[in-house]
Amino acid sequence: MANNTTLNSELFTNLLAEAQFAAYENSVARQIVTAFDYPANQGKTLQVPVYSAVSAVDLSEGVAPSAADTNTNSAEITLGEIGTYFQITDFLRDSAQRDVISELGMNAGMAIAEKMDQGVWDLFNSFTQSVGVEDSAVTVDNIFEAVATLRSNKITGPFYCVVDPRQALSLKKELATVGGANLTASEIGSDILRGYYIGSIAGCQIFESALVKSDLNTDADGDVNAVGAVFSPKAIGHAIRGGVVMEDERKAAARATDIMVSAVVGQTILQDSFGVKIIGSV
Repeated sequence: MANNTTLNSELFTNLLAEAQFAAYENSVARQIVTAFDYPANQGKTLQVPVYSAVSAVDLSEGVAPSAADTNTNSAEITLGEIGTYFQITDFLRDSAQRDVISELGMNAGMAIAEKMDQGVWDLFNSFTQSVGVEDSAVTVDNIFEAVATLRSNKITGPFYCVVDPRQALSLKKELATVGGANLTASEIGSDILRGYYIGSIAGCQIFESALVKSDLNTDADGDVNAVGAVFSPKAIGHAIRGGVVMEDERKAAARATDIMVSAVVGQTILQDSFGVKIIGSV
């Protein structure tokens, strides 16, 4: 049975490559938040120093100014494991016309990417600043208000917005409907009618994700609401240690091979004032 071991080792390398590619290409969160690559053997908690704001003062000729006090706080990112487990039988592997190992690797990578995104999106409800109300559709004015709130905090951008697809639907209908928002006849409205994507509003790029948490309901009407957000990349930190890894174990009695694809990741809010949650009905 040594030939099976050799064959599996070659195919497993393909699995790992496929999983890594899928995870890195499909994870939206790591592209729009502050990403940290955490080295091995450094514990399971990453501390990120966050500096307080410092103001400049008027200077008088020949007079030394008072020293500015800089105060730092620490945001902690606690790492944890995420992953996907498969058991692939020899009969399946050798009978399938398609490359089972490669395709399962792609599925594992996409699952890890979704899990990373979900972990970041779940932080949205922790932002203190908020726009929108429960049981009401998300509007373009909500985006404008959120961006204005961030700019009032002296944040210059870039800004990103992530909302539930049903919340995004309300925005699209408002922008593409005659008599709706002032942007209806603009390039944004035309793009929505042609391609059904939103693009950028008020300098804020809009993304929609089905992974946005949609379980907010503080009254008794039964309507479910989602919590999206507008934020600067400096609002949220996401750490990963060592990338996507794979381990295999031969199960001779079952004539199968166990495959575990995993990653060590963590996320937290770095600066609360750099994000605004968007509450709206789905």
